[in-house]
Order: sequence, then C-alpha cells, then structure tokens
Amino acid sequence: MTTAPISYPCPQETNAEVLGRLLSELQRYAGWLAKDHASVAVRADVRALGEAMDTGSETAPWLLVLDKDIERLPSGGIRKMLRKALVEIRPRLEPIGIEESEGDRP
Repeated sequence: MTTAPISYPCPQETNAEVLGRLLSELQRYAGWLAKDHASVAVRADVRALGEAMDTGSETAPWLLVLDKDIERLPSGGIRKMLRKALVEIRPRLEPIGIEESEGDRP
C-alpha cells in the first residue's frame, strides 16, 4: 500500500488541519527518540512549537531552535523523519511571521 507524501494534503483539508497533522507527526517522531540530552531538547522544542501555534505566537524562533537541535541528533531514520516533517511544516508557518513582521515596519 502506498500513501501520499506529507506535502500533498487532501483537497478538503484546511490549513489548520494540515498544520495539526504535521505537528502531530513531529510530536510522534520526537516521542520515538531516546532519553539523551539532544533528544530531550528536540521534544521540548516540539512542545514549545505546538504551544506557540496554539496561542498564535511567533513560531519562527522555535522553528530555528528545533532545526538546530535536530542537527545535534545522531544520524538515522528518526532524524530524517523529523527533518522531513520540519521541512513540510516550515513554509506553512513562516509566511505568517514574515507578513506580520513586514507589517510592523514603518
């Protein structure tokens, strides 16, 4: 059985549903990590990103921190899945922050 790649959402899915699904994937993959320092940091980053999304706060700083902490993980399958999920969620979150910051400029 083949499944559609993450980047091809169902036509009836709203942006919020897609974001929720992508965040859920990040959370699931982070949950599979070990208990070492880098893994704990990634799980904390994913939780913080989810909280920022829930409250409508700026997500760009959390995306950067998560990206940096994923790089600290040992290479392997889970790291690749986290990286792929991050690549999928980033463009759906960043335009919001970019538009808001551009609107704040004089």
